[in-house]
Amino acid sequence: MAMTGRNRPCPCGSGKKYKLCCLPADEQRQAAQRPATPPLRFMIPARRPAAPQPVYVLEDDGLDELSNSVLDLVRTGRFDEALAACNRLLEEFPDVVDGFERSGMVHAKMGNHTLAADFYRKALDFVTHPSRCDDYDDADFYREQVEKEERLAGLR
Repeated sequence: MAMTGRNRPCPCGSGKKYKLCCLPADEQRQAAQRPATPPLRFMIPARRPAAPQPVYVLEDDGLDELSNSVLDLVRTGRFDEALAACNRLLEEFPDVVDGFERSGMVHAKMGNHTLAADFYRKALDFVTHPSRCDDYDDADFYREQVEKEERLAGLR
């Protein structure tokens, strides 16, 4: 398509200057045909690919499986095996409360409320120890369990 000068007569034959006749419509048509690109001052810089996030691999030490096995054994009424698993928890994982808590639970299910209260008291002492009190927020749970088991044992 030949370019028409702005001040030349309009090619449509109207006799007007091109700039006062068809130029505005031609410019709009050309703009619509062009791919839209924002002005350079508004262009968003291309983002760099995000840096890969570190992947933390937690080593399975068997604590969760052993602790949960106590629950399964209690549900099926296998209390002797549950107590054996509790003893393993106390021996193999002395730095977590699970052994005391699970032992208290097993004794409570067996009706040994005095022993249950003793284990829940040990769990309470464990979680409220100054070196660990920031790591545990369930001291009230253990306090309630101690009181409940002592009531059931006739100690309160």
